[in-house]
Formats: sequence, C-alpha cells, structure tokens
Amino acid sequence: MIDLTATHYFAPLLVMLAVFVISYIVLKKSQVPGPNWVMVVLSLLIALIFVSSTSLTNYTISLLPIITLIITLGFFAMLAVALFVTKDFAPFSKIIAWLGFIMVILVILCLAFQQFPTMNHMLPSSSNSGLSSNLIDFKNFIYSSVFTDNLIFVVSVVVVGFFLLSSKK
Repeated sequence: MIDLTATHYFAPLLVMLAVFVISYIVLKKSQVPGPNWVMVVLSLLIALIFVSSTSLTNYTISLLPIITLIITLGFFAMLAVALFVTKDFAPFSKIIAWLGFIMVILVILCLAFQQFPTMNHMLPSSSNSGLSSNLIDFKNFIYSSVFTDNLIFVVSVVVVGFFLLSSKK
C-alpha cells in the first residue's frame, strides 16, 4: 500500500494551483479586456483568497476528486458514444456537456451543505438556531413572497428576451 499522508501538507498548494488555473481559464475564455498579466495577477489574487481560508481549502479539496471523476466519466461516455453508437457525434456532445454541467452543480451544492453546516439552517424548513441576526434577516428576505415574485419576474424577462433575440437571427 502506498502511504499518501505527505500529500496533506501540499494540499493547500495544489488547491492554489487548481484555483489559479481554473480562474485564469475562466478569465481568458470570458475575454476580459486588458493585458495578459492583469489576468494572471487577478487569478493569483483569487487563488490566494482561496488558500487563506481553511474552510474554502477543505471544500475545494473535497470537491476536486469528484469533479475529476465526473470529467473522466464524461470523457469516456463521449468516447463510447463516438466509437460504438454513432458516426455523427455532434448532437450528443451538447447533451453530454449539459448533463456533466448539471452533475457538477449538484455535486458542488451537496458538498457545500456537507462542508458548511450553517447552510443547513438556511433551508426553509430548518430552525434559526446557530444563525446570526443578519443571517436570519437574510433568510426571511430570501423566502419572502416579494423576493420570489421579483425573481420569477426577472427570470421570465430574461428567458423571453433570450428567445426574442435568438429568433431574429
């Protein structure tokens, strides 16, 4: 058996590297205006913020293996579909990408509720014990009818606007 306990000491550095690379890729793909070194510095600052918080570091350490597994399984699923099922892979790639994205979001939410127990008290059916007065006020605001009505309105306006703008092409 291989002893991997020494990797525990290097875990914050690996988290910093992973957050740095992911934030740089996100900044590069979103085409943030400015020189390349500004994106590098901004990514480094985001990575330093992650490393300075032990709860965020522990959350990222528990999240990375699962996301790696989902990406690997998605890759093998796309490879299996491409090799064995169809010759035209283009329609399946978008579906598999959306399924992988939804799985990653669900994993992130599940691990967030596991890693940060205070989030369990933010659910509508839970008690307010363990929450500060500001979090209780925030919880009451989020679950008020005014907020949900406005959220539904904004989401419906965005969806209708998206369909109206995409149909003009």
